[in-house]
Amino acid sequence: MELRGIDVSAYNTVTNYQEVAKEGIRVAILRITEKGNAVDPTFERNDKGFREAGIKTGVYKYSYALNVSQAQEEARKVLGVLKGRTLDFPVFYDMEWSQQRILSKGELTDIVKAFREVIVEGGYSFGIYCNLDWYRNVLDTKALPYDYWLAAYPYNDRGVIVESLRPSVGIGWQYSSKGRLKGITGDVDMDVFYKDNFGEKEEVQEYKIWVGRCTGNAVNVRSGPGLEYQNIPGYPTLNKGNLVDVIGSAKDTKGDTWYRVLIAKKYKGYVYYKYMSRN
Repeated sequence: MELRGIDVSAYNTVTNYQEVAKEGIRVAILRITEKGNAVDPTFERNDKGFREAGIKTGVYKYSYALNVSQAQEEARKVLGVLKGRTLDFPVFYDMEWSQQRILSKGELTDIVKAFREVIVEGGYSFGIYCNLDWYRNVLDTKALPYDYWLAAYPYNDRGVIVESLRPSVGIGWQYSSKGRLKGITGDVDMDVFYKDNFGEKEEVQEYKIWVGRCTGNAVNVRSGPGLEYQNIPGYPTLNKGNLVDVIGSAKDTKGDTWYRVLIAKKYKGYVYYKYMSRN
């Protein structure tokens, strides 16, 4: 299986999403936030347009994190923009910033794992984007055994596949930055993906840590750790005395704790720590 794809950001101008689909594009990976964690100004428009054209979507975050806390902040911002919406492809962490290259492999591993933990806790699949040099020489891929989307294209890039450069690993290959398609003005990054079974959200390794008792009435159960997340469907609130399985925890942007809970062995969400006590 090989799916034709593109990746786009505010540097690209998409004029007609249906035309892009007619060109045989089946996947679009969208930049979700830029430097400073500001939302890419084209993200919402692109997300809506590609979905309506029947094109599968994922997102990528170019990382500027130099430590774990910055990586966690980047991930929380991504979740805050997604707000629980469904993705067909993973949240890819784009590892290529020159200032990160001076860090040790251990430090980079900690950064990637910190970002991934927040993303997966938020209910999304995770992957890493990088070029072959980073894959071979910079990242500790044994310590980071995740899905890789790899960039490899020739110096004299003509926008077409050069088979001799096709990586032997990874679930996707960015083969050009000089593609041309109807519906997009100018050059666009071109990709092929070999896997599309990302519909199921990545499972966190979860187990009951303790039984919690709700201490308030009409307490919101949110889709992520923070007030910016919507209530989960099906079981949006808890009342005083309700028992739940506490299966994890996460911090919001202010550093406050939210407990990840399992309700009635079926519904998963987050409850603010002040409304949960040990039973």
